Amino acid sequence: MSTTREVVVKGGGANLYQIDEYGGKYTAYKVSVGFLGNSKSSIGAANSLEDAISLIRAHSGREIKSIG
Repeated sequence: MSTTREVVVKGGGANLYQIDEYGGKYTAYKVSVGFLGNSKSSIGAANSLEDAISLIRAHSGREIKSIG
């Protein structure tokens, strides 16, 4: 069973990320919101949720606003 969490970073513009967890492995994605649907690009994988959040911080250069 997999779990998906949406992560929003502070600031405007492209600030939506996603973390998918499957089998104890966490994959972080940058989500691009489009008119007809969203697309996502992998930015890395981690062994813990905290490490996946750190990947998002490093990729965005911003602090986390919310995790849902």
